[in-house]
Amino acid sequence: MRQGEPGEGEGYSRRAARRRYIVASVVSCVAVAVAVTHVLAPDLKIDNVTVALLVVAVVPWLRDLLNSIELPGGVRLEFKEAVERRIEAAERIADAALVGSGDDGPETDAATALEDVRRLAAEYLQVRASMASGSARTQRMNGIFARLVRTTQRLADPDLDGWLTSPDGGLRLAAYARLYAVPDADALTALTDAVVREPLAFSQYWGIHALDKVVDAVGVEDVPPGVVRRLEDCRPRGSDRVALLRRLIAKLHGLQ
Repeated sequence: MRQGEPGEGEGYSRRAARRRYIVASVVSCVAVAVAVTHVLAPDLKIDNVTVALLVVAVVPWLRDLLNSIELPGGVRLEFKEAVERRIEAAERIADAALVGSGDDGPETDAATALEDVRRLAAEYLQVRASMASGSARTQRMNGIFARLVRTTQRLADPDLDGWLTSPDGGLRLAAYARLYAVPDADALTALTDAVVREPLAFSQYWGIHALDKVVDAVGVEDVPPGVVRRLEDCRPRGSDRVALLRRLIAKLHGLQ
């Protein structure tokens, strides 16, 4: 090593510190945005699904931030375990609010449910095309995803293979919503292929969430090495998707 060059450990520490700074900044910005929204629109009602989506979105960042906290005297591990338990409890509550029972609407036959899925898929693409990128568009698309989660549960046997390989981005999102709500171990390979190739950032974000749940359904120890390699080779550009994928890969390697 040349004099004046940082060592490997020092370089890692700098990268970790930079990542913690970025994560803290993102979480702070989210908190400020929520506070400003509350001030500007105090009568705005936020339903349980919106809260659930916010929790699901923020949790990966909190894990990265809180895992970096170190306290003297060996307190770090005990604190980390307590935080992890609370985060996992928050995730379960958020999932319950988002997924629900799938039968809280009027009874419909399979044809009507499928028509509703296609309508929501088309609405998703229309919102993407007609609205400028930003928080307003993301909120609208999150609402569509939440409705897809509920609607796809009313289908007994959806064509997941067809949806996952469809050129229609709305139908791919429908597949991610279904697998988020009802993880299917048999869909692991097809879902991995779809997520790795997914060109739409919002869809890939929720596809990774769905993949995390399908991995749990399969069992980490039974995930084929080829699936792990494909995920390791995946290079999403968005920092939120990078955080989710990093967390999933750590789980597959038994580091979580």
